[in-house]
Amino acid sequence: MTWDEIHQLELREDYPPAIDALEERLRIDPSEREAVIRLGFNLWYAVVEADRMQKQLPTEKYAVRFMDLFRRYRAQLEGDADFCWAFGLGISLFWFDFAGADEKLGKALLTQAKEIDPFYERMFHKSGQAEMAERFRGRGIFGKYYAIAQSIP
Repeated sequence: MTWDEIHQLELREDYPPAIDALEERLRIDPSEREAVIRLGFNLWYAVVEADRMQKQLPTEKYAVRFMDLFRRYRAQLEGDADFCWAFGLGISLFWFDFAGADEKLGKALLTQAKEIDPFYERMFHKSGQAEMAERFRGRGIFGKYYAIAQSIP
């Protein structure tokens, strides 16, 4: 599946197909950082938003997969600000949904993201809004989560 097709699934919150497509991309290329980051973000998002979306999702399975994915790629991607942010945000806000996680770990990852890339410090300030829109455009749930205008067919 192309990134554009996955992007559209994410915008529609079409779970589990969005997560399945990301898993398939990662299966084909286990080193694809964008697949790791987007899969992680989508997993925690689906876990915490399943009730709002009124979907019966395998949230326990997704929570376990989120932590497995984090552990598998942490050493490889801990210098990647997007990885630290995607996983750190989910862990810091919803640590109680993910066995083996705690709020301290999530906050440490967010701090690390800001140290690696000052964008994550600026993004919530008015001056960072345009940069945020550009950075998350075409990146599915990232853009949707931060209310970046994106098209849904």
